[in-house]
Amino acid sequence: MKKLKAFWLRQSIATRLTALMALMLVLVCALWTWFAWTKASYEIRQDGYSVAGSISVRLENLLRGLGYDPEHMPEADTDAYWKLKSDLAMYSSNDQPYLLRYFPTVPNKNTSKVVTIRSPFIFEDANGLHDNLTYYRVDLSGFSEADLRAIQEHMQHVPPDWQGNSPYMTAYGMYIQNQTDYFVPNRIVSCTDGQSWSAELPVEEQVTKKFYFRSLFDSEEDMEHYFEAIRYLDAMEANFDQENYSGEELKRLDTGNFFFSIGSISYGLGTVLSAYVIDWTEEMGNFFYNFPYLVLGLCLLLLYLFYKGVRRAVVYPLYATTRQAQHVAHLEFDQFHPDTTRGDEIGQLNRALRDMAGDLHARWDSERDLEDKRQQFVAAASHDLKTPLALIGGYAEAIAQDISPEENARYLAAIEQETGRMNELVREMLDYTRLDRTDELQNRKTVDLTALTRSLLEEYAPLFENRRLTSDIADGVRIRGDGTLLRRAFGCLLENAAKYSPDGGRISVTLRQAQNALLTVENDCEPIPEEELSRLFEMFYRGDKARSRAGGHGLGLAITRRILALHHLSCRAESTKTGVRFTVSAQ
Repeated sequence: MKKLKAFWLRQSIATRLTALMALMLVLVCALWTWFAWTKASYEIRQDGYSVAGSISVRLENLLRGLGYDPEHMPEADTDAYWKLKSDLAMYSSNDQPYLLRYFPTVPNKNTSKVVTIRSPFIFEDANGLHDNLTYYRVDLSGFSEADLRAIQEHMQHVPPDWQGNSPYMTAYGMYIQNQTDYFVPNRIVSCTDGQSWSAELPVEEQVTKKFYFRSLFDSEEDMEHYFEAIRYLDAMEANFDQENYSGEELKRLDTGNFFFSIGSISYGLGTVLSAYVIDWTEEMGNFFYNFPYLVLGLCLLLLYLFYKGVRRAVVYPLYATTRQAQHVAHLEFDQFHPDTTRGDEIGQLNRALRDMAGDLHARWDSERDLEDKRQQFVAAASHDLKTPLALIGGYAEAIAQDISPEENARYLAAIEQETGRMNELVREMLDYTRLDRTDELQNRKTVDLTALTRSLLEEYAPLFENRRLTSDIADGVRIRGDGTLLRRAFGCLLENAAKYSPDGGRISVTLRQAQNALLTVENDCEPIPEEELSRLFEMFYRGDKARSRAGGHGLGLAITRRILALHHLSCRAESTKTGVRFTVSAQ
């Protein structure tokens, strides 16, 4: 079962759906065939009953037309009886046998003996019986089934010594001249080998006639039809009781090959039992002519169209979606163009894939930017660490030599200074890394920015000596955040303003409860090119003119920007006529 399931799942969607469609078509065709077969069987059965019934009606009309009536029905083996048989022989057909049962009319005598007339089995030769060129109708109904089969077999095989001659049979029986010449043989003798066949019911041998060989039946199938019908009629006659008849014998006799219908019509002239033999295969073939080929062709066409439709509606779009997903897997976002206009499930899949690709693209760009920043970070940190390490190495090498105490003390002081700078750089790098990995502040409190700014101005007062400081600090300015981090960010802006302002330069600090300009720090300095303003907040960026050891490490503004971002604030730099202005506002 697992192997079958695995094999099933390995097939394409179109193949599986087509297989299910084929199964559904088989079930539908089976149901339709069953209903059609039932309807055809019913119609064939009704046709059989109709034909069998028409035999009885035809006989009744024939007898009444010939002047027969219930008061004048002949006894068996009388001249009137044989005349009745000759009259029936004129209008009987071998493929529709019947039994006519009636009570004969005997004057001044009551009788319950039923007379049965079997339908004649007429043998006709295209050349007739050659006796004065008179045409005869030969009735062989008195012979048994075995004799008729033997005569049929004998007629099919002409001895070699009779080839080219006219083999014949001699018939001994009774001749009745009516509207047509009617001959009832009692005995038949072959001229080729002397074989003889006798009728079951003896007939007076009045005349001798000669007829030539030919087949009694047109085909083996016709012969079997006739004998099946005769056996059925014999069985019906043996169990027939005119006064107490249950009708069970009228049921279909299932031989597996033929279908029989019985028509029983009672009237004044008697009762007729008729059998109409139906070739079931032939009749069904008429109903379902070319049906298997038509259904098979139609089903194959439907399956082909269904398969092509599934591939066009489902498989091909899924192939296209797979190709688009491969572009995403290979990070080829420029070639990713899914079909998002579809309203079906594939369209939903494409839209979900588009959203996923968008998130992945954004994260990929973010990762690349982060990687670029990391590389810049490493490069800048290496650059800033290289100089103090080289100085420390040079001073240490000089101390290792025999120098004077004054130079030794000076070198040791330089080493201590460079070590402090390195410690400060490492601390700032660690701070930036920690802040860059933080998405939200853990502990938010209400921070009084008014008090914080005034405290920073007092703390950095020595830095503002020889500079013209003006401040406009509004009362009651508060936000929720981390006071320590905000102090560091605001302090960095004030420290940079003091550091890069010339002696006598103007520094302006403004704090307002405003969304667009919460804190403004402006100072006089040399003009900063417009293309460098947006890069002031990058790591280790200080500008060409500011790149000096006294100018810091280039991490202060980057840390400031990250701290403000955690507080949902932003900082921008813009040039003024006399210097630069830093503005902190809400995002």
